[in-house]
Amino acid sequence: MERRFFLKSLGLGCIGCCCTPFNAFAAIGQRTYCAASLLRDYDKNAQWRRDLYSGIPALAGDIDQVLAEMRASYEALIPDIPYIGQWNFHLKWALPNAEKLADYLVAKNYGVTIPQFSRVHLDQALSDLMVMPEGDRRMIGSMQFGLLSDLMMRFVAWCSQLRFFKEDYILEFVPGNGADFDWGLNYTQCPNLALFSRHGAADLVYPLVCTMDYVAGKALFVGYHRTMDLASGHPMCDLRWKQGVESVIPEI
Repeated sequence: MERRFFLKSLGLGCIGCCCTPFNAFAAIGQRTYCAASLLRDYDKNAQWRRDLYSGIPALAGDIDQVLAEMRASYEALIPDIPYIGQWNFHLKWALPNAEKLADYLVAKNYGVTIPQFSRVHLDQALSDLMVMPEGDRRMIGSMQFGLLSDLMMRFVAWCSQLRFFKEDYILEFVPGNGADFDWGLNYTQCPNLALFSRHGAADLVYPLVCTMDYVAGKALFVGYHRTMDLASGHPMCDLRWKQGVESVIPEI
């Protein structure tokens, strides 16, 4: 694949606004995801997961057993993943977050704390992005701005208000204020919080899921920031983006 097409694909993959808008109209009759398919995707990252969790001393001693338990944990969790359609662009985050939840439910039994578990994922995500030259990262980040992004996210936000799926993300588009952000989203419902809460891990949402957005904000210079989040008990997550600004990752 030519370099420019690779960068474009990566950029589009990093932002929901450039995904097919008709994904919002996925069939609503099916209420669970195919376990066999999700487990195949999970298994594709088996070596990555081994390398990642081997870096946690509490897990490294019996890593084969830990990984087997994590896979079983995910298999058991799949029927409980909030169904938001087969082609919803949020799936690129929602499904990996469900995998991480399943992994954490095992890791905590070995004494791994929420900050430890979150930190290893945040550090790995930042490392994966920072291997790219700064110019490429800025180029990818710039794809999140402009007329196409604006129109797509307005459409996605509008579709969310129709509530095709009971536990889907619900959001509103917020035009830029001409000062500290170019555009934003106000989320008033989050499937991640619902799923994590059902499994007694609501406290993991902010340090792992919410903080991950700052990683992309820092690496891709998209100025991600917010003042509220559902995970902390606020009425919404007020996500904002500013082109060309390097985000600061908060302490967890």
